[in-house]
Order: sequence, then C-alpha cells, then structure tokens
Amino acid sequence: MSTSDALNAADLERLAQAESPDLADAVLALLEQSEPEPEEGKAPPKDAFTFEKLLRSLSQAQARYSSESRREASSEAWQRFKAQKDVPQPARLALADLLVSLYAKNTDASRAIILELARKADLKFGLWGGLKRIYKLAEANHDAELFGVLAWRFDVERRQSYRHEVSGGTLQYLRRRAWRYLRHLGAAVPELYPQFAVEVLRHYDEDTSWHSVWVAHHIWATESGNYTASAFPIQPPNDTLKHRAFPDAWKRSPDALMRLLDTCLSDPAARFAIQGLRKDFPEALRKVTPAWLDRLARRPLGSAHDFLVETLQGSPEFHQGKLRALGLHEAVLALLLSPSGKARTYAIEYARAHAQDLAADRLAELVAQGESDVKSFAAAVLEKRNPRELGLELLGRLLSYKSTAAFAAKSLEQSFDRAELTSGFLRDMYLGTSEQLNWAKGFVSSKYAAGEMPVAFWKELLEDPRLKKKRYPVEGLVVKALSAYTPAVIGPEWMLDKAANPNFGDQMATWLKRADSLPGLDVEKVKGLVFSAKHREVALAILGNRKLFTARQLTVPWLLALARRADPTLHDFAHRYLLEYVVPADFSDTGDAAAGLERLFELALGAKQPVPVRTFAQTYLRCHHPVIGPEQPESKSYELKPKAPRKAYTPEKLWPALFDARDDVRRFGLAITRAELRAWGWHTRVYELAEAEAKEIRNLAYDALLRAGEDGADARYVLHPEELDAVKVFSLTESTKRSTREVAVELIRRHYARLGGAERLAWLMQSADREVGLFAVRLLWEKHRPTHLPEGWKPAGAKEAPSAGGGERFADVAALRDFLRKMLFGLPPGRAKEAREGEVQKRLSASVAKRRVIELVRDLGLDDENFARVVSPVLGEFTGSMAKGEWQSCLASLVQLRTAHPSAQLGGL
Repeated sequence: MSTSDALNAADLERLAQAESPDLADAVLALLEQSEPEPEEGKAPPKDAFTFEKLLRSLSQAQARYSSESRREASSEAWQRFKAQKDVPQPARLALADLLVSLYAKNTDASRAIILELARKADLKFGLWGGLKRIYKLAEANHDAELFGVLAWRFDVERRQSYRHEVSGGTLQYLRRRAWRYLRHLGAAVPELYPQFAVEVLRHYDEDTSWHSVWVAHHIWATESGNYTASAFPIQPPNDTLKHRAFPDAWKRSPDALMRLLDTCLSDPAARFAIQGLRKDFPEALRKVTPAWLDRLARRPLGSAHDFLVETLQGSPEFHQGKLRALGLHEAVLALLLSPSGKARTYAIEYARAHAQDLAADRLAELVAQGESDVKSFAAAVLEKRNPRELGLELLGRLLSYKSTAAFAAKSLEQSFDRAELTSGFLRDMYLGTSEQLNWAKGFVSSKYAAGEMPVAFWKELLEDPRLKKKRYPVEGLVVKALSAYTPAVIGPEWMLDKAANPNFGDQMATWLKRADSLPGLDVEKVKGLVFSAKHREVALAILGNRKLFTARQLTVPWLLALARRADPTLHDFAHRYLLEYVVPADFSDTGDAAAGLERLFELALGAKQPVPVRTFAQTYLRCHHPVIGPEQPESKSYELKPKAPRKAYTPEKLWPALFDARDDVRRFGLAITRAELRAWGWHTRVYELAEAEAKEIRNLAYDALLRAGEDGADARYVLHPEELDAVKVFSLTESTKRSTREVAVELIRRHYARLGGAERLAWLMQSADREVGLFAVRLLWEKHRPTHLPEGWKPAGAKEAPSAGGGERFADVAALRDFLRKMLFGLPPGRAKEAREGEVQKRLSASVAKRRVIELVRDLGLDDENFARVVSPVLGEFTGSMAKGEWQSCLASLVQLRTAHPSAQLGGL
C-alpha cells in the first residue's frame, strides 16, 4: 500500500465517531498494511528500539524457560519501547483506546463492530490490547454477549498462537480465566450461568479442533475429571449431560438451551442442547411451534435435523399429510440437502408422497448438490417428465451430472430437431463442464458435416468472454473446425484482428498468408497494421502476396516511405518488394519509364535522401543494369531480370558520384563506372580519378592504367597501351598523392618507349619527390647511356643488362656530359617541394632544385662507377659556380664519389 493510501489512526477515529459500518473492514485493512517508511529527515536514530525490534525481543522472550523470566523480558522490552520519544509508534497501537471507546458507547452499531473484530481480526498488538480490556470490562459488567465471543476466541486460538503476536501463555491464561469466571458465576449466580455458557458454546463451528479446547469441555464434561492440564478427550462424550457443570443451573429454564439450538454452529453444541431439552424440559418440546421447527430445518446441522425428524415422527400433530397446512412443507423439503442420512430419508419419503410437483429446476439443483440417495431420487423424477417440457437449458445442465447425463443426452438428440438446438445453447455446452463439452463435440460431429455449421457460430464461440476460463481444449476444437472454411468465408478482417491472439493467432496468420483471395479486405487497413507490433508480421506477409494486392495498390510513395523507416523489418520489406515487383515506370507519376529512372537516380544520389532510401535506389539501379545486374547477389536471390536500358546510366549522372563525400554514393558510382567507362568514351579521363580523395576511386584509375596491355584485363575500363597519354602520366608524378606518384613512375618504367625521352627525364629529375628524381636519373643512365659502353653492362645490383631499346642513346660520353651540364647550369626555378598526401606544394628556388639534382646524380654515381666517371667532370665544372650552396654541393659530391671509388680516375678536382 502506498503512503498516500495508507490508513492511520485519524481515519479510524472519524469512522468510529460516525459508527460507520465500514470501520471493521478499515481496522482489518490497517492490521494487514505494512508500516509506512519514515519521511525524509524524520528517520529514527540508528540505535533506536523500533517496533520491529520490539517484536523480535518479545519473540525471544517467549523462548525462555521459566515463566517469570518470560514476563520480565517482555515487560522490559515494552518499557524500553514506550520510553522512547523520538521513535514513532505504529498506527495500529491506537486501536486499543479506539475499541474501548466503542465499547463505552454501548450502541448496537458499536457492539456489532467489536463482535466482528473479535471473530475475524488477527490478534496483533494494538487490537489485542483493546480486546483484552473489553474482555475484562465484559466480566465486570456481566456482558454475556461479548464475554462469550471473546472467551471462545481465546479458547480456539490457543492452539494457533504461533500465528499471532500474542503469546501462547497469555492465551492459556485467558481461557483458564474464562472458565474460572463461569465457574464462579455458576456457584454464585446459577441462574446466569447457562446464559453465559451458551454465549460461549454457540460460537464453536464445525472446523473446531475439539481435542484442544478448554472452556467448552469444562461446560459439558468438567465433572468427569477426564482431562489434563492441556487437553480433553478428542470428542465430547455421547452423553454430554452426565458430567456437565452446574446441572441444576441448566434446569431452571429451557430458554438458554433453545437459544443454543437456534444459534450454534456445531453439532456437538447442538447435541448438548437437544439432550438437555429432552432430559430437563420434555414438555417444552411438546409445545414447539411450526415456526421454530422451520427455523431448525434451515440450520446446517445433522443433529438438529435428526431431532427435527424425531419430533415430526413422534407427534400425530405433525403427520406428513398435515405438514403443508402447518407451513412445514418447505422445511421438510429443505432436509433433502441435510448432512443427516436419517433426515434425507424422511424428506425423500415425504417428497414422493406429497411433493410430486417439485419444480424441474429444484430437482436439477438436488441432482447437483445432493448426496447419492437424493441424486437418485431427483434423477428418477426428472426421467419421468417430458423432455420438451424440461427445456433445452435444463437438459443441458443435466448433462453435467452422472446420474442424469445419459437421460439428458438421449432427450436432446431424440426429442429435438437439429435446428431447435440453437447456436446459443450449443455455445453454452462448448463452454460448460467437460461432460457438456464432450456431448457438444459428439452432437456437432454427428449432425453436421465439415464446414456445414454456420461459420458465425465458431467465430462467436471464439470471442465469448467465458473462453478465457476454458481456453483448452475449446480453442483447439474451434480452430480445427474453422480449417474447413476458406478465409473468404470466415472473413479476412476478422481473421486479421485475431492474428494477434497469442493462443491461436499463428494459425489465423498462416491461413491468411496462404490465401489466394481475401475479398473485402481493405488494403489501407492492412497497410496501417504494419505499424502495429502485434499485426506487423501477418500484415507484411499479406501485402507481399501478389495474388492479393498489386504494387499499384500498395503505391510506390508508401513503399518509399516505408523504406525510410529506421525499423529494419519495415525497410527490408519495402526494399525487397520494390526490387522484385516494381518497374521503373512505377516511380513516375506519369507512368513514363525514363522519368521513373530519373526519379530513381535522384533517390540514389540526392543530397537530402536518407540512407535507407539511397540504399534501396542504388540497389535497384545496380540490379536492373543490363550488364552488372545479373551479377548482383540480390538479382540471384530474387531471380531479377534487368528492366532499365543502358542508356539511362549516363556519365553526367554518375561521374560526380565518384567524388561524393558519401561512401555509399561513391561505391554505387564506382560499380556503374567500371562497367560503362569505355562505353561512355570517358576512359581517357581516368587520370582525374587518380587524384580523387577516396582510395577506392583512385584504385579504379590505377587498375585502368597499370593493367594496360595485360592479358585478361577488363576491357570495359582498362586502357590500351596506345591510349596512354605521356603528358598526363608525367603530370601524375606531381600529384599530391604519394600512391599516384608511384603509379605514374611505374607506368613510365613499363611504357618508357611510348612515354619516355631524355628531356622528360630531365624534367622528372626536378620532382619534389626524391624517389621520383632518383628514378629519373637511373632511367636516364639505363636508357640513354653512351653507345660505346660495352654490351652487357648493368647497373649495380641489377640482375641483367638494361634493354637497348626504349630510348635514344647519347652518341658518346661527351654528349651525355653536355646534357648533364645543360641540365645543371640551365635549370629553371625549382619544382614543388615534396609534400605529404593532401598537403599543398610550394615552389622552390633554382639553387635548391639544382642542389637536389646534384644529390641525385651523386647517389647514382655512388652505386655505379661508370656513371661516376661520366658525371665527375661535370660536377667539377660546377664547383666554380658563384652560388655558395651549389659549388659546395658539387664539391661534397665529388669527395664522396672519390671515396666510394678510390681506384677510378675521377676528374673534376
């Protein structure tokens, strides 16, 4: 219970002042509710002796051996708890004063509340204090009513003291005190003793554990001495008068015994009253009124009914023929449901002779509730009656009982036509007892062919709220019966609603998915259900069935909107449906295929299109491309055939995609470009791709260039060797992309005969990339070495001599030296500084550029002695340069060359 809903003492006080009939229920609720959590800032100190600690201490105290130590420990715990001022007390502790104030009012309403609590409430602290004080007041005030109910409660609760907060010792003391009070009362005021004793005895019920009670046994067997300190014999003696306490007090008036017989709740108490009346007041029994006997018949006590029958049989005034006139007709018929066999036999005899007009409904009730003898009697009477007069409803009820099931089944099948057994009646049978269900199954299967019963019957049965309590096996029977009907007959919309049912929805969904037609099913409703988690699976399955709905009914805009959804289930469905069933013309409002393809390219490449939509459009255009379409995994999975013409894939649309910042757009553009590059005639523009930021785009250019002339190369985008452009290839050596510069160098190496020349190599020597420059110097020496050098010469570290072709050799060493001299002395301002990938290059001064070429020439000379001999005189001439940095570089290079080749006659110095 939440704090806001919790009851408190103030609430109960208001109800008590108004003597509200709801007060007892409120007190019971208060006893059940847990203690509220303390408010923030008002929590008790950590060492506080809380109410929970008090209860534990009291429980521990009861475990002590001696009664004196138990009392001391309990008293100390209570004193410690009450002495605290900063620990709030539970609201229920205020109940004691509340109950005492109600007792002081002494009104009928206030006493009724106390009596109800005394009978029903758990014996918890708070309430217990009030009941104990009221008990003492009842003793002092000689209040028989409240004394009786409390003495009874103390007596029967002693055995179950473990369930309560009150100790067993306290309850033991109180029930002994209750008998002591009765004993003193019997000795001092014997005329009051029976009244008080009856008020105790009348509360014991049939569930009483008689072997453990104390007060009741003392009342009717105290003189026997057959008891110990804690128990009596298991059952009262048959003669409860022989050893009863204060027998003379009972003989004063029959009123107390008559009240006990009228109000008691147990057979032992009723026998005690009956035996007392027969022994002490036989004349009173001869004067009993029919009204009193009628009341006795309504009591659910076998001993009382036996006494009633004996009274009726023992007096000629109560002959069976006179009972109806005396008003005892119904009283005797009530004995048909008596727990006493003797009373039932008398009632059956009376009914056969004087109640042949018993209503059929009453007879059915006797069949349902009576013992076997009464069941047989009622069944025999019913079988003699006309089934049509009994009616369908009653016969249906009789199916549930073994004694009438055969008669009811035969009557229903032989006395009524099939049409007379209404759908409502059959539905009641299906949802009734297992016997009724079994009959209904057999009747329907024998009287109706599969699919003959109106489908509305099964639908209404499946929707009946009673089915929740009898789900199995009725649901299975109904679903099995519905399998004989087509979805069109059952009703597609109804089935769609039921598809979300956790019990049989899967079967409904299966039928809908397999249907070839669902007439009357609104496509817009089904489309709306895809957004319901319960209906989504079946709704998508229905929409995806081309036999039920066409792509035009679903509409491309709706499918595209679905493709934009983040939910993978929705956008995957839209993706697949659009790929499989939608042609390019469907993407156009006018139905024009060309316009539809334009729309698809807009979806695939548009700057504002979401990723799921772009993904779909790109996949669609790939799968329907005439060349690469059949290669796509989606095409193979869905068995797609290309539907787009090749001319729709123009370079104007796709070339910009190669430079797009979005990965998916570039990948899409790349896939189409690989297939269409040569067909477009744009293969000569691959050099542009080598400068792209994206690696995968540059790789396309690298493949197109490096695989030129290679066997098995893809001719759709790979260049032929004759298509290589020397100017553009050499331009790539200036790229800001290192990988592009390396590819350019490799191209020059592979295709030097077509691309090379000494002048171009001189230009390469000025590259900001040292590797490119060194490559140019090496290539110059390999391809253009003087003709007089011997054949078979190879650069240092090479495995074979360089090819004689691929370049025009210098006529002699002097010609080569002239070329190097011209290059060093006539070098223009330097090329760009080597840059990291992505950086901007800056122009260098001529001196810096010359120094770099000198270093490159030196490096090759260090590796190759022949080249060192050729270049040393030129470097020596350059030591006379006016530029300090230039002559210093040449001088240093000469020194290094002479050190590397000491045996060679190197000039220059």
